[in-house]
Amino acid sequence: MNFEQMEYILTVANEKSITKAAEKLFISPSGMSQSITQLENELGIKIFNRSKQGVTPTFEGKIVISKAITLLDTIKDLKKEIEIYKNNNKVQLKILTAPTFSYIIQDLLVKFNSNHKELSFDIVEQNPANIIQNFNKLNYDIAFISATIEELKKESNISFEHLRRGHICIAVGKKSPFYSIEYVTPKDLENAKIVMYEDSDYKRLLKITKLNSKNIVLKSNRSSLLFELVKESQAILYLHDFTIKNRPMVLNGDIRIIPLKEENFFEIDFWLIYLEMKGLTPVVREFIKEFKNQF
Repeated sequence: MNFEQMEYILTVANEKSITKAAEKLFISPSGMSQSITQLENELGIKIFNRSKQGVTPTFEGKIVISKAITLLDTIKDLKKEIEIYKNNNKVQLKILTAPTFSYIIQDLLVKFNSNHKELSFDIVEQNPANIIQNFNKLNYDIAFISATIEELKKESNISFEHLRRGHICIAVGKKSPFYSIEYVTPKDLENAKIVMYEDSDYKRLLKITKLNSKNIVLKSNRSSLLFELVKESQAILYLHDFTIKNRPMVLNGDIRIIPLKEENFFEIDFWLIYLEMKGLTPVVREFIKEFKNQF
């Protein structure tokens, strides 16, 4: 006796026909008839009387059908309860991030989510200048940010871990005069046309690189648009050394990442931050460990 056979006899009883019941359940009438006969033999009773006018349940069959209804309802209720339990126990990881981490997070999500089916993600990109002040308000689990240690120490209730030190670069396409050189200086870029992320830390970039705001031809958060413009024109895009280093467009040479340098590279620190009181759950810790392995 199995669940399938219970479903068969209940459908036959409702349809009063093996043929109609088989059509409803998308199986062959002979297959359904054979399965019901096997059940009858197993129980040692006849469940249906078969005639040219159709099928009708026997006295014993009515008892079996009644039990089948109860059993199927119980299984249906059990499935509902399991689904509710799954939904109630689903873990959501809320991440606030600067745009520079987008590709790294994107690559990690595919791998991480396949191993954690119970996990869903809520990921929001923001200007780094706004991340710290919004982090406290919006109940995020973690945030990835570029900042100085002095900026972070000013904040109460926030714990932070150093991820890595990177440096500012430009992305250029083959049409750019900078494509083949080892590094560029701010002076080299005085007249360069610039495309940039809408949510990039513009003020910090302005201060560090002394870029001319008049040279900005486009601001957008659509990465595909920005990189297409870089690839097909002489425009440059400010980013960090690790942002797209493993992307196909870099690996195949369509776009090169050129360091920005004066006496030294323009270095900047990247951090993970989280609420001190909230701490980090084991699954968040695992996500962070995998995240660090992406660099």
